[in-house]
Amino acid sequence: MNYDAQTTILIVLSVILLFIVILSLLKGVIRVILLSIAIIGAIAVWVFIQNKGFTLLEQITDTPQPWMVQVTAWGLGIFTFAVFFHGMNWFSHLFSWRRGGASPGGIITSVLMCALMLWVGTVGISYYGNIARISYYCDLAQAHIKGEENPAMPWFTRAKNTIRKAEATAWLAHIDPLESAAQANLACLVAYGCSLPEEEFTRFYNERLAHCGIPHPGRFLELFRDKGLRTLVSECRYVTLLENERLNNFLQMGNTAEIIAGII
Repeated sequence: MNYDAQTTILIVLSVILLFIVILSLLKGVIRVILLSIAIIGAIAVWVFIQNKGFTLLEQITDTPQPWMVQVTAWGLGIFTFAVFFHGMNWFSHLFSWRRGGASPGGIITSVLMCALMLWVGTVGISYYGNIARISYYCDLAQAHIKGEENPAMPWFTRAKNTIRKAEATAWLAHIDPLESAAQANLACLVAYGCSLPEEEFTRFYNERLAHCGIPHPGRFLELFRDKGLRTLVSECRYVTLLENERLNNFLQMGNTAEIIAGII
């Protein structure tokens, strides 16, 4: 990524942080806490629906579609945010700071809550950046099949890379409970391989993966041929792919996870 793109993303994140600080000072500690709860709850619902949406929708329709899962996930995420924030909003009027001014303890608490919200935000950007990157590798495979130019890297993926590479924010990766470079990279490789016909993914395996150093590298071919994984990719169920148990088991053998973490 070029310097201008990095600068733009960091400026946007800085503006968001400044807005949160100003909001907390104007509206009080409780409002910031409620906003944090609303954001965390909305993210949790969104991730749950992305992972279990097809199973839940099968109770309503025999042919659930990827767009149905997306509409449900975003709709319920927004609804959860609204319920948490507006349903408990009256607490902020009971416990907000007096007009006479804010106490030092209140200011410190607000700063800590701002840090919490920033952390939640970076976790969300990182996770969605991984999902967007999986989608990118599917598009990349299609571009290679058609002989077209490589697609542009998604904004969320570029934002995540900037946060992870910047000296001031690189440490956030160590406190991200959803971060797993090996898991994300393997999901991207599987998305790419499962988007190709067998002749193409066999060539990709021979050129890029056969000599990468992991135990029994031929296991990649088994993943690329797996009908269940190919269905997940074709239906754009990237969250389910990222959390797939077979991929997790693949990483358990020897030093596989260590090598996959740095393979792309």
